[in-house]
Amino acid sequence: MQQHTRPIAKLFLAGILAVAPVTLAACGNEGAGDDTAAGDDPAGSDEVWSAGDLLEQREGEGAEADVEADADAGFNGSYGSGFYEQSSDLVGEEVTVSATVDQVVDPNSFSITGVEDTSAEPLLVVGSDIAGVLEDGQVLLVTGTVQSGFDEVAVEEELGLDLTDDAFGDFAGQQYIVAESVDIEVPAEDE
Repeated sequence: MQQHTRPIAKLFLAGILAVAPVTLAACGNEGAGDDTAAGDDPAGSDEVWSAGDLLEQREGEGAEADVEADADAGFNGSYGSGFYEQSSDLVGEEVTVSATVDQVVDPNSFSITGVEDTSAEPLLVVGSDIAGVLEDGQVLLVTGTVQSGFDEVAVEEELGLDLTDDAFGDFAGQQYIVAESVDIEVPAEDE
């Protein structure tokens, strides 16, 4: 009778061994809605991501809506003198620019400059509630619509914002971006 139980025990053991790799694979982070490998996750690394890295990551994510939005964008690249010179042609267009925070003007607005030294003038970005957590010199990716002729009162009414009075004198009448999204880079930890 003992001989009869041995084949069942062997069959049971074989079944467990066949299922074990599948069970163990499910314990990893892959397939759990997080498709980034540990080395690809900026939050999990100690390195600083550049604006170019952010653009590449965003383009490589494969989300169809983002790809279609970027394809329709009037400009997709680094903020610099080239963007500034053609900004009047981009009025009303959605753009995606990598840039550096020049100055945080108030909790809903900030100005940007080029990532590298450029002759481009600072450009105002409004409508982003993330401005309050930004720091001067921080690299980021801004997606929004270029508008012309900045007027503080008109922008407050149009966007329903309460902008800091008299903080926008340098930007009066200039092009600006109404932000739809702002992606900030992950800073490196101090060693």
